[in-house]
Amino acid sequence: MTFLLRLLVLLVALAGPTTLNAVDEGLNLHEDYYLGFSQGAYYGLMLAGVDYDVAWCVKGELDFTGENLGSGSDFQRNIERIFESCNDQQ
Repeated sequence: MTFLLRLLVLLVALAGPTTLNAVDEGLNLHEDYYLGFSQGAYYGLMLAGVDYDVAWCVKGELDFTGENLGSGSDFQRNIERIFESCNDQQ
């Protein structure tokens, strides 16, 4: 499963915007960015062969918590936690 998560992160990173403007207050990202991120994660999981219900659950969780995922290792842990939680529910 770790491979699938890394594939998901790679797909989302490649599908993300090409430029981000950094400001003193952090990244100034519009709310639509997070919705696009969750949609990209959903399609990435479906392409990786993850069960539909698990992929849809991850998308829903990312819609809700996208702004609070953090960065770096926090981001990776949060994505893994969401995926494992959704996988356990199915």
